[in-house]
Amino acid sequence: MLKLCLQVLVCVTIVLRCMVIFGHLRKIWMADGLAAEFRRELRRRGLLMPPPLRPGDPRALPHRADP
Repeated sequence: MLKLCLQVLVCVTIVLRCMVIFGHLRKIWMADGLAAEFRRELRRRGLLMPPPLRPGDPRALPHRADP
């Protein structure tokens, strides 16, 4: 029983450390501007939908055709 508890504890510790490392890498990636560049490239290739429009956004208003 003790051996099983120690194995579970070690596994949980490893998972938590991996989550911390992933969080640090994500912060670095976001701060470096790579995330924005990646999103722009995906959007350019048509693989990412544009963000939803918020109320009050001028792009949300219907366009009128000039007579």
